[in-house]
Amino acid sequence: MKTRERILLTALTLFNKHGENAVTSVDIALELDISPGNLYYHFKGKESMVVALMRMHEKHIQRVLVADKLDALNAEDVMYYFYLLIDSLHVFRFFYRSPADLAEKYPSIARQRTAILRSIQRQLTLLFTQLEKRALFSASATDRALLVELLSLVIFQSCQFDELNSHMDETSQRYHALSLIMVSLLPRLAISEQQRDIIRQALDSHAYTNMSQVKTNELFE
Repeated sequence: MKTRERILLTALTLFNKHGENAVTSVDIALELDISPGNLYYHFKGKESMVVALMRMHEKHIQRVLVADKLDALNAEDVMYYFYLLIDSLHVFRFFYRSPADLAEKYPSIARQRTAILRSIQRQLTLLFTQLEKRALFSASATDRALLVELLSLVIFQSCQFDELNSHMDETSQRYHALSLIMVSLLPRLAISEQQRDIIRQALDSHAYTNMSQVKTNELFE
């Protein structure tokens, strides 16, 4: 792995763990066991790292927002898809812990973060519309629009909310967001009661992680 990539991945790990504001360029260099001068050769300070990480974030999330893949989703697959969305944002969760403060500090990333939000909202609108056409989902046009807003709020704000619950580990935070989404969606999805029970039990036991990774690999590879 090239030094530039190692710097970005280390910065991402530290930002996610401690928050961007608590991490300095020197901290990143020390974690990598390189000199601050070597780090500065690749990135002229934290802002350039944050901007580069936002570009990585955009590319990462676009892999999930593939519209033509939605045609293959059935009602059961929707849960796995939402897990994948949540997981994709959680990889870059420091962007969403204190979004207003971060945007004020690094105004150049605000447009990209807004674009990610809009892209996800368009994807959810398309998903619900297609499921409705196939009689796999029941909601009026108004309800669909409100659900898009509600689920976007959960996806984007759960990292910030979960910071208040310090007892939550990373896995619990992912499941918390997924559980909130499922409470809203399960009554509207055309799936059997047996399948509902399987999903609920998997969430309760956190077994959904492995299930989701296998299923989403099948759907998007």
